[in-house]
Amino acid sequence: MDTVTQMLLGATVAQAGFRHRLGRRALAVGAGIALIPDLDVVVGWIGGPFANWVHHRGLTHSILFGPFAGLLFGWLIWRWQRRRHGSDSLWGGSDALRAWIWLAILALMTHPVIDVFTSYGTQWLYPLTNVRFAINAMPIIDPVYSLVLLIAVVAGVAIRKRAALAQDIAGAALIIVSAYTLGGWAINERVEAIAKAQVEGGIEVTAYPTLFQPLLRRVVVETPDAVRVGFHSVLSAEKIRWERFERSTSPAIEAVAATSEAKVFRWFSMENLYWREQPLDSQHTLVQALDHRYGMPGVSSLGFWGIQAVVDRAGVLAGAVETFQTPRDASQAAWQDLWVRIVGTGPADRTVSAD
Repeated sequence: MDTVTQMLLGATVAQAGFRHRLGRRALAVGAGIALIPDLDVVVGWIGGPFANWVHHRGLTHSILFGPFAGLLFGWLIWRWQRRRHGSDSLWGGSDALRAWIWLAILALMTHPVIDVFTSYGTQWLYPLTNVRFAINAMPIIDPVYSLVLLIAVVAGVAIRKRAALAQDIAGAALIIVSAYTLGGWAINERVEAIAKAQVEGGIEVTAYPTLFQPLLRRVVVETPDAVRVGFHSVLSAEKIRWERFERSTSPAIEAVAATSEAKVFRWFSMENLYWREQPLDSQHTLVQALDHRYGMPGVSSLGFWGIQAVVDRAGVLAGAVETFQTPRDASQAAWQDLWVRIVGTGPADRTVSAD
């Protein structure tokens, strides 16, 4: 999920488990340590989007990273507190070492645990395997989830002397967001069941969360001939309105698909790709592949990002394989349409075909 939410979750875990022993400074430490796994995005700044796809949510997001790195970070924090406040202080004493280590381990572990409930994919068992794990339960940004944690953290900062009350508030917040996450997972399963009942001949039906809320789900149906995309809110009793995107294959598509960049993108997208081509002139064709796990109603319904390359008539790439992003409709009409879809009062069922 987003970095702010990750930090809030780390602070809430620290407040729930370590406020009484380590005081309010445990919240700041928990927030900072929970941020550490996302520092792997630096690889993308240096190596570009393909490097980011390979390494983000890799080593630092493995469930094996927290226990080992937590030992080091916990010890370093303890040493710093010991040097600053003395060996007989509340935070630098010998008996504080265990608390700092466990705080560091748990704060690090919250990061991959929450990320696996999004569609992006997390290399949970790296370096044993680079398989990406994903549960389609939560959007990457969810204000309700974040607000619950924010309330708990603000209460923890404001409450100075009643540590037990602050811990109880944080514990309650963790229970609420855990139930909220499981509820999102259940919603996704329900929408998939509804979609399967409405389609015929679908080889694979997958629902995905959409931004900012848990109610509206994006549904993708894959068949040998086409990919169909629709949106369904659990507040709606209407049938899903589908857009149909015909599949195509050609020597130009095969040429791009054989590149190392395409192999990385296929792995990153967890095989959720849609290939298309568009003639540029009499000699060249633009080939694109989109990751259809993410999208919103309108121009980006099929996906937010992808790879593309220009291929000549002989099936030879005329340039490098590059990344691209589809345009996003941020107009007032688009937001109104999204709200209508969420509350379940959309127009009558219809089917739209797209090439």
